[in-house]
Amino acid sequence: MPQTGRAQAAFDTESEELVAVQRMINETFPDIEAQLKTGKPLPPQATLIMADDSLGSVDLATPEKLSGTESKVAALKEELSIGALKGTYKAVAIFYDTTVANPETGVMTRAIAIFAEHTNDDFAYLFYYPYRVTAKKTVEFGTSFGDFAPQEMYKP
Repeated sequence: MPQTGRAQAAFDTESEELVAVQRMINETFPDIEAQLKTGKPLPPQATLIMADDSLGSVDLATPEKLSGTESKVAALKEELSIGALKGTYKAVAIFYDTTVANPETGVMTRAIAIFAEHTNDDFAYLFYYPYRVTAKKTVEFGTSFGDFAPQEMYKP
């Protein structure tokens, strides 16, 4: 299971916020890995930590009405911002498949992106987990990287 690894920003991995983000990653990655093995497209999905510390998940209700990953991620953010601002969620993480330049090599690579926000922060986290699916249908993850990003769902 991937862990949040090397990052471009200095993260306090022991902070309540990043512990929550890692909890959502640990909860979600087994399903993502299973989906990647099928070879089918990975639709954006969200994992939540509710106000009572339980975990939940959200998928788009009508993803076929939207085209492209970016519009689907934007729709999820919009949908989740209502509950975030009401205090329904302590933390939200959106997972989606993308292509990104690997900071070590500059080469474009497939990656699972995670856009995460926590109610205690005034910024978001954006992590990337490069991966490849082998001929034997196993998923190999590379070194993760990430940075801070502007907050969207907890911002009125």
